[in-house]
Amino acid sequence: MGRCKFSKDCMIGWLRDNALLLLTLIGVIVGFVLAIAIKPANPSDEVIMWINLPGELFMRALLCAVLPIIVSSIITAVASLDLKTNTKMSALSFAYMVLIIILAVVLGLVLALSIKPGNSFSEASSDETQSSSIQYYETQDVFADLFRNLITNNIVQACVQRVYTEYDLVQSTSTNNVTNKTEIDIEVLSKSVSYSSGTNYLGILIFSMAFGLAMSVEPEHTTVMLQFFNAMKIIIFKILTVVLWTLPIATTSLIAGALLKVDDLLDVMVSLGLFSATVIVGLLIHTFFTIPLVYFIWTRKNPFVILMKSARSSIVVMVIRSSIGAMPEMFKSCERIGMHEKIYDFVVPLSVNFKKDGSAVFIAISCVWLAQTEGITLDAGQIVTIGIMASALSMCLPGIPSTSLVSIATIASSAGIPYKNIGVLIAMEWLLDAMRGGVNGASYVINTAIVDDKMASEMRLVDEMHATEKDWKDTDGASIAMSDDVIDEKNLAVATENTVL
Repeated sequence: MGRCKFSKDCMIGWLRDNALLLLTLIGVIVGFVLAIAIKPANPSDEVIMWINLPGELFMRALLCAVLPIIVSSIITAVASLDLKTNTKMSALSFAYMVLIIILAVVLGLVLALSIKPGNSFSEASSDETQSSSIQYYETQDVFADLFRNLITNNIVQACVQRVYTEYDLVQSTSTNNVTNKTEIDIEVLSKSVSYSSGTNYLGILIFSMAFGLAMSVEPEHTTVMLQFFNAMKIIIFKILTVVLWTLPIATTSLIAGALLKVDDLLDVMVSLGLFSATVIVGLLIHTFFTIPLVYFIWTRKNPFVILMKSARSSIVVMVIRSSIGAMPEMFKSCERIGMHEKIYDFVVPLSVNFKKDGSAVFIAISCVWLAQTEGITLDAGQIVTIGIMASALSMCLPGIPSTSLVSIATIASSAGIPYKNIGVLIAMEWLLDAMRGGVNGASYVINTAIVDDKMASEMRLVDEMHATEKDWKDTDGASIAMSDDVIDEKNLAVATENTVL
C-alpha cells in the first residue's frame, strides 16, 4: 500500500510540475483540429479575427512586459558584477559567454538563410499582398540607422519610436531593348533622418548596460537603486508567470488563426517540420562542433570527456526544463570531473543567469523564419539587428521554460518583422525548448571547465597560502598560550615564596 501511495504522490507531483507543458500540448492539438474542422467552411476574415483574438491579446501582454524585463534584468545583472574581486574569473567566464553566444547566433542565421524553412509557408499564405509603396534602402544608410538607434538621444522617445532614413524618391519606368522588359528606375531627390513608431530596443539595451555598469563602479552609493530594479524584476516575472498560464488558450488561438489564413495546410506542416529540423541541426552542430572546438582551442584538451561526464546534468535540464532547477546536478558533474569547488560555485550560477546559447540558435532561426513566412527578404541592417538583439537577449533570459518566445517577439518587432505566425512555432516549442535547455546545460559545464583549466592551479596555491597562514596563526597562538602558562607558573612560585617568608 505504501508503495502505491508513493507512486501516486510522485505522479501527482509530476503532473503538477508539468501542468503547463501538458496543457500547452493539448492546446496545440486542439488548434490543429479546430483549423482542420473549420477550414472546409471557408470562414470569413471576421470569424478568423475572433478566433485569433485570444492569441493576439496574449502577445500584447507579453510585449507589455518586455520593456521592464529588459531594463530590470540587464541593469541588475551588470550592476551585480563585482569589478574589484573575482575579476579574472569573471573575465574568463564572460569572454566565453560572449564568444559562444555570437557563434550560436551566427550559426542560426546562416542555417536559416541557407535552408529557408519559412518559404513554403509564405507560398501557402492566402493573404499575400504586394505593397504599392517603393521599398528603397541604401546600404550605408542601413548601418547609419543602426548606429543612430544604438546611441539614443532621448531614452523616453526610444520607448515608442526608432530612427530611420526617409527618402524623397521619384519613380520612372523604361524598357530594356535587349530583354524587352519594363524596368523601374528610382532617383533619390533628398533624404533625411526621421522617426517611425516602434520601440528602439537597441538604444534601451545599450543605455541599460551603461546604467548598470555605472552602478557597479559605486556599489555603496547605488544599493537602493539596485534594490528597486531587483524588485521590479521580481514583480514583472510574477506577472509574466501568470500570463504564461494562459499559453494553452493562446496556443489554440494562434495556431488555428494562422492555419486558417493559408490555402495549403500541407505546405505549412512541411515548413514547420523544416523549421524544427533546422533548429535541431543547429543545436547538434553547436553542441558537438562549436562548443568542443572552442574548448579545445582554449585548453588543448579533449572536450568530449567533459561532455560525457556532464551528460547527466544536461538530461536533467531537458526533463525539468529549467536551468536553475538543475544547478545542483551541474555542481555534482563539476565535482565528478575534478574541478575546484570555489570555481564551479562561482561560474555555474553566473552562467545560468547570463548565458543561453542553445536559446540563441533557436531565437535567430525563429526570427528569420518569421520573416520568410511573410515573404520578406531581410536586408543587411535587419540581419545585424537580429544578431545583436539575439546575442544580447540570450544573455538575460531567465532560466524558466518558454521565455524565448518573449525575445522572439521583441526582436521581430525591433527588426520590423510581423510576428503573427509565432503561434505556429508554439506547436514544436515543447520539444525544442527541452533540447536547447540540454545544450545550455552542457555549455555551462564547458564554461566552468575552461575557467577551471586556467585558474585551478592558482586557486589551489591560494588555498595552500591560506592554510599556511592558518597554521602559523595556530602555532603563534599555541606559543603565546605556552608563554602565558610559564608566566603564570613564575608568578605562582613568587607568590608561594612571599607566603613562606
